[in-house]
Amino acid sequence: MAKILPQFARWTPVALDVLRETASRYGAVITVSDLADEVLKRTRVESPTSRRTWLGDLMEITALAAARAGDPPLTSLAVQRDGTVGDVYGRAVLAATGDVVKDVEQRAAEDRLLCYRALATDLPADGGTPRPARVRSTRASSGSTGSTTTVKRAVKPEDRPAKICPTCFMALPATGICDNCD
Repeated sequence: MAKILPQFARWTPVALDVLRETASRYGAVITVSDLADEVLKRTRVESPTSRRTWLGDLMEITALAAARAGDPPLTSLAVQRDGTVGDVYGRAVLAATGDVVKDVEQRAAEDRLLCYRALATDLPADGGTPRPARVRSTRASSGSTGSTTTVKRAVKPEDRPAKICPTCFMALPATGICDNCD
């Protein structure tokens, strides 16, 4: 279960807005890091702790809020730099629906399509297809023209064994001992 920080009351609606904006463009995704940056920028509410301590919880709470609002599973649009959603998405799905997801990447691809079908203004005539995310950098470095870069996945999710803590559903470190529970 997510740890509730007072900031989440301000961050969650903004996270939903950013994810809805992302879903309005077919095939668009946002990195979890860029989502966090945008939420902090728009709310002007900083956290006293590191993102690592609250970002997964924000995704879980945002997934719950999206489900309660009748939105499609918007957190499927928030990906890592390599285009995967990872175990955090499995936790968000579990919180919002009670479903234990075996293949989080396939589920996220299907859920992203639901988001695009509900909110995209440029959906293809065939309704689109579930597909892996392609991350494009929208940040312009100083002196840059704002070019777009595609980041390719180095390791396929099916090549990595998914070891998850049965208590808190977080990814286990190489030691196999959960840092959150033990």
